[in-house]
Amino acid sequence: MAGNTKKNKGKGDSILQQEDILQAVVLADSFNVRFAPMTSERPRALFPLVNCPLIDYTLEFLVSAGVQEIFVFCCSHADQLKKHIWASKWNHKNSHCIITPIVSEDCHSVGDALREIERKSMIRSHFVLVSGDLVSNMLLKDLIEQHKARFKVDKSAVITLVFKQAYPGHRTRSEEDDIVVATDTTHRILSYQKMHGKMKARFPLNLFEDNREMILRYDLMHSHISICSPRVTELFVDNFDYQNMSDLIRGILINEEIEGNKLYMHVIEEEYAARVTDLPMYDSISKDVIRRWAHPLVPENLTAEGEGYKLGRHNVYLASDVTLERGSILQEDVIIGQGSTIGTNTIISQSVIGKNCVIGENVILENTYIWDNVRIESNCKMSMVVLCDRVRLMDSVIIQPGCVLSYGVKVGPSITLPSGTLLTLYPPSHGESDQEDKVDDRHMNRTNRQLGDVPVDKDVVGEEGEGYVWQPPLDPDDDDGQRQQLLGLNVSVEDETKGSSEESEDEGQEDFVSISPPPDDTRLFYNEVIDSMQRTIEENVKLENLILEVNSSKYAYNVSMRELVQLVVKAVLEMPHLKVTEPLQASQLLPRLTTLVHKLLPVFRNYIKNVESQLDCLNALECSGVPLY
Repeated sequence: MAGNTKKNKGKGDSILQQEDILQAVVLADSFNVRFAPMTSERPRALFPLVNCPLIDYTLEFLVSAGVQEIFVFCCSHADQLKKHIWASKWNHKNSHCIITPIVSEDCHSVGDALREIERKSMIRSHFVLVSGDLVSNMLLKDLIEQHKARFKVDKSAVITLVFKQAYPGHRTRSEEDDIVVATDTTHRILSYQKMHGKMKARFPLNLFEDNREMILRYDLMHSHISICSPRVTELFVDNFDYQNMSDLIRGILINEEIEGNKLYMHVIEEEYAARVTDLPMYDSISKDVIRRWAHPLVPENLTAEGEGYKLGRHNVYLASDVTLERGSILQEDVIIGQGSTIGTNTIISQSVIGKNCVIGENVILENTYIWDNVRIESNCKMSMVVLCDRVRLMDSVIIQPGCVLSYGVKVGPSITLPSGTLLTLYPPSHGESDQEDKVDDRHMNRTNRQLGDVPVDKDVVGEEGEGYVWQPPLDPDDDDGQRQQLLGLNVSVEDETKGSSEESEDEGQEDFVSISPPPDDTRLFYNEVIDSMQRTIEENVKLENLILEVNSSKYAYNVSMRELVQLVVKAVLEMPHLKVTEPLQASQLLPRLTTLVHKLLPVFRNYIKNVESQLDCLNALECSGVPLY
């Protein structure tokens, strides 16, 4: 009996230990087109960031945090990701972590991926959810314990989101991270709004009524590190319209009173956390790694055995077998990969050069990212440029900021590429899907004969060049509001065509808030103003009471003063028409309006006090369409 008890106890301990294993899910697919055409041959998770695959930063972060089981969700280029994982140091027998690739080529969003993970019943307890483009050195252990302790007391605390303190304009705060977050004193998230360039944030009145203290923060960026309960994957299964984490956050906040789920946040200040979401972020995070802000995630700690870097002055890193010809100058923030050669009188600053690259004489490289096996001949000059594998630049090529040359492109000789040029080795085609990676997989199956069917534009790539201009597709499924950003340029690829229309639209909204027909809350406010005015006229109520009723309705429906003035004027113009069977002519309307305005004069004086309110009044008169003459 004692032996059986001991045996059963050992079995129970084994099950308990299995449940206590800390798990993580890495989404190695980005489900957008922000990095095309660079994703034609390689997924974003395998992009070299300071000559180390991007996903290695993510895996190193999770393993260092004590995660024991990691599921890497692969969609496009799954074979490359699986091969990289199997060959990684974490797949050795002495590794303390198990990494399992999950392949599903039918998924088109984060929501689809998490629904697939739930279908396969892989999540047994609380887990860490991150993207495969994350670079972070934060310690997760204490945060995970806090999350579990909170969940033990309150089962509705389904997720803890990690934010990094970063003020507007911070180098690692992208357009996507322009958010306003409202929390209570327990760090429970009450409101989460993406600004998308807007200058004002709106909050429902009940937030202030239900919370005696509330904190509003505009100094945060979402690191996309989430500590999740098993309930999170169930929420994606229950709600098929959830396509990304923004949908989940929005759904939890909207349905909090019905479903009872709650969001909490954790803010880091000194630790590092950022995602490579676009080319400017690729540039910023690369420089942070070179400057050692993400320590211990630094070049010498992330390279394979035998490829270690030596750190010199001014953050200059040199791998083994690097050849520097006489007169070459490495100024600052430079890393040169194994087997590369730098020619005579070449000047390099704030740039990354990959493995087995050949840089000719009298070349100037500034803020340039060069991947593996690239050849640059003499007298070339470039700044804020990305050159993918096997690119060749012939003599005297000048590349302006914001250009991307995809795999195998040849340019030159003696040609200048204008700012924002995107080149790919494959000719443009039509009717293809917009999803990143899957878009360009088809290109790889084309034969050289097919490539020759479309003539190369020699005016763009030069007489000996090979390549085609790539036009960025629109990404209608990108709910984050993030367009493809070009390296070194402050505008997106769509700004030239959309900027003027958006600016005029914003100006119109600022000058006049539409009052016909009004939005739902504004319409309710307008109806109450009509009722209050009608009751004041019919029952001879004091005008002071009318003003009090209008002010009360203003706060109840969160109406701005500009909207109030316009809607009060509209209501006055509407009053003479309320109890008539036929439209009034101008000769009939004017006397009635004169009498009504005279009676309500104190109301006008109360709200129309300055030039701005007078303009609002005139706007309402102009848009009402009422014939007064």
